[in-house]
Amino acid sequence: MGEIDVVVLVSRWLHIGAVVVAIGGAAFLRFVLTPAASSTLSEEDNNRLREAVRARWNKFVQGCVGLLLLTGGINFAMLAMPPKIEPMPYHAIFGIKFFAAMAVFFIASGLAGKSPAFDGMRAKSKKWLSLLLFLAAAIVLMSGVLAQVRSAGKSVSETTESVAATTSQPDQ
Repeated sequence: MGEIDVVVLVSRWLHIGAVVVAIGGAAFLRFVLTPAASSTLSEEDNNRLREAVRARWNKFVQGCVGLLLLTGGINFAMLAMPPKIEPMPYHAIFGIKFFAAMAVFFIASGLAGKSPAFDGMRAKSKKWLSLLLFLAAAIVLMSGVLAQVRSAGKSVSETTESVAATTSQPDQ
């Protein structure tokens, strides 16, 4: 077994943590808070709550987007750029995942931000949160496919050496 790369480990942990917070928060807003507030609060109270939540949630969205961009760049550079991975199909799938992530960032920022240009998006937040969650699910699926492509991309000699090293160690 090789040494653990602490930078990769911490970067992936931060990346996955930011995804959990961002997508978990979006799912909570879409399926719990918005329907509950709409069915129990007056329109005026609902609007005040929505604005208060938006203002607080915006800080989380921007922090998660920043972390995801930073750690995503680190992960790509450390895991995908070395010559041990064949560019096709990895880079093609990664490109689709990257553009889907940019769409998620755009939607999340538009919903959580305060720019009047996105008032229409915020007025139809259920629709946009549903699209955001669909894209996020597609990104998670593509991440799984990329992990399989990475592990399948190991050369036969690397796999043979790994198996030989594991099986040649005496039992303890």
